[in-house]
This record gives sequence, C-alpha cells and structure tokens, in this order.
Amino acid sequence: MKIFVLHASLFGHTEVLGNAVAEGAKEVEGAEVIYKSVDETDPEELKEAAGIIWGSSGIFGEPNAKMASFLPKLGQLWFTGGLQGKVGGVFATTSTQHGGVENICRALQTPMQHHGMVIVSNAGPVNEDRAKFGNPYGATAVIPVEASQDAPMNKPNDTEMQIAREYGKLVAETAKKLHQ
Repeated sequence: MKIFVLHASLFGHTEVLGNAVAEGAKEVEGAEVIYKSVDETDPEELKEAAGIIWGSSGIFGEPNAKMASFLPKLGQLWFTGGLQGKVGGVFATTSTQHGGVENICRALQTPMQHHGMVIVSNAGPVNEDRAKFGNPYGATAVIPVEASQDAPMNKPNDTEMQIAREYGKLVAETAKKLHQ
C-alpha cells in the first residue's frame, strides 16, 4: 500500500513537518511511504497511491507558489477519475500565529474534494496540547522566520511534530482500512 507524502517547502520548514507526517505513516504495517517534493512528483505516480498527504507553507493564508503550480498538473487525473476514492490528508506551516494556517489546510483540501478523495480529519483527544497546537483540518505548525540568514533553521516544536506523526499514522491507517 503506497502512501505519498508531498511537500511544497520554500525554506525547509514545511519539509521538516512533512517528515514527521511521513514518519507516522511508516508506523502502519504494510505502508510504503514515498516522501518527496511536489517539484519531483509526476502526477501519474499518484494513481498508485492508497493515500496522499500533501502540504505547503503559506503566503497570506494561501498555499505557496510551488503548490499552486503543482495542483493544476492534476487535471488529467481529475478528468479520468484517477484519484477518486483515495484517502487524503494535508499539512501546512506559517510563520506567524495568524498566518492563515487553517485557511491553507482548507485550500489544500479543496482539490482533494474535486478529485473525489476521502479526507481524514486531524481530530484527536481534546487535551491541552491539541487545544494549543492541534488543527482539525490537518497537521500544522507555526514556525517563526529566522532572525538572520546565519541563524539555524527554526523548526516545529516537539508537540507539533508529535501531532503530525499521529496524523500521518491516522491517514495511513484509514487508507489501509479502505484499500485492503
């Protein structure tokens, strides 16, 4: 069972969060996780997937230009129904608390709905961590921009990474149930 985890990362932050999503998906027995950038992805590959989880950093609450240029490449798959019934999930990063991370997730879900995919929510037990860092639309992280080009890269915090791993696992488990 193939699970594709695709990222549209501009500066590495979204790639780091996506790596946690992929780690979680790998925990599911029988999951073959393919993790790569949308720049390296041929849309035809996605026909082999049981599950697809894609993510993007945000620009004013919308997916970045890499993702915005990838999604139209899925037109032939839409026309032929190549993604119908596949399980989907999304992840997103922003650099500020009010950077539109929920809007990015919802924008990433819209193409999945057009393709007839089954979208998995990132709902989980309501606890302090999920109340502060969780998002029902997908895995998310708010990662401040580095103070200078010489500064080490800021990364999602441990809680955001754990929620992302749990979400990746949940999407892969759902794909396994639906595509056995």
